[in-house]
Amino acid sequence: MMNKTGLSSVRDAYLQTGKRYFTAVSVILLMLLFVSCQEKKEKQKAESKFENNEVNFAKGFKMNSYGSLTQLTIFNPWIKDKILQDIYFYPDSLLLPDSLATRNVVRTPVQRLLALSATQWGPLLQMGEGHRIKGVSEAKYVSNAEMKTLVAERKVVEVAADGRFEVELMLLINPDLVMYSPDPTGVPTSLKSTSLPLLAWPDYFETDPLGRAEWIKILGVLVQREATTERIYNQIVTEYQYLQSLVKTTVERPTVFADKAFAGQWYLPGGKSYMARLFEDAGATYLFTDNNSEASFPLDIETIFARASHADFWRVAQAAQGTYSYSDLQSENELYASFHAFKNKKVIYCNTYKTAYFEKGPLEPHHILADFIAVFHPELLPNHKPYFHQMLQP
Repeated sequence: MMNKTGLSSVRDAYLQTGKRYFTAVSVILLMLLFVSCQEKKEKQKAESKFENNEVNFAKGFKMNSYGSLTQLTIFNPWIKDKILQDIYFYPDSLLLPDSLATRNVVRTPVQRLLALSATQWGPLLQMGEGHRIKGVSEAKYVSNAEMKTLVAERKVVEVAADGRFEVELMLLINPDLVMYSPDPTGVPTSLKSTSLPLLAWPDYFETDPLGRAEWIKILGVLVQREATTERIYNQIVTEYQYLQSLVKTTVERPTVFADKAFAGQWYLPGGKSYMARLFEDAGATYLFTDNNSEASFPLDIETIFARASHADFWRVAQAAQGTYSYSDLQSENELYASFHAFKNKKVIYCNTYKTAYFEKGPLEPHHILADFIAVFHPELLPNHKPYFHQMLQP
């Protein structure tokens, strides 16, 4: 039978063991609490790094960065405040987190790209990234010499033409991304059936010339050349705004109208359109600025003549491989010769074929603006050499 001294020793030992156990548990709990707090702080710290990438003029997209991840949101141009597409870009040099496994993620820099619009592949060529382009659309209409060479050498192939996609060829190329121009009905069925990564590119809905050019920032993310595209874009903005400042003090604002009839219908730039904005910024008065459309709108030639017959200038665009003159313009419609701008030889002409206007113009709004200022206010740019527009030769 154990004496009192033995019992006391056992009790003390038990109590000591209990204290040590309690202390150990307490330490573990404190450590877990500390780790939990640290994780929470790290998460809050990471979330605080979620940055809204600066988009100054474009209305059709926004970009947010979260560390190495970039989220691109394309807005629906037909339904206000609705999102057309969300897509994520993540470097292929990093292991893809589990949290992104079910997301629409494109790894960057993209290596194989199908660019179905010149406003997509044009800037890439300018940046020296043409080797990433594997397919384009409407190759027969390409004006850019470098792209023509790439197509001729079969380094770039035509994957779409006349509204039809070469699905089998696209699948054979197996691109990292297909950039396409969307329409109100959604993704074309044949394109959707490929299950290839798609990026909607409705840049043509931008009515601010600087907003349309700002889409180059997306390309910078795609090829990991953000600093390059930022530099290019900032230079565009600087030059454009400088030219704007030149005309702010001008009192005289000549009148202008644009385009011509096609298949019996004349489509004019809307009063809130891209071209109307360029006219305004160049110090001219667009005669149809009271129209609220951001796109082109149709009018019969008689109605146009009634308003624009005495306009100071008339801007026309024509894809001509040879020469194009006043006689060529008149041969299209005798009524053209009745406009005062025609009679006074004040037709502003853009040869879209020779100047590659549709390929280069969206990224060079400062050059388009300079052309117009040199015409409307020649005293402001007396030594200007035309980029896209010049007076039509007799």
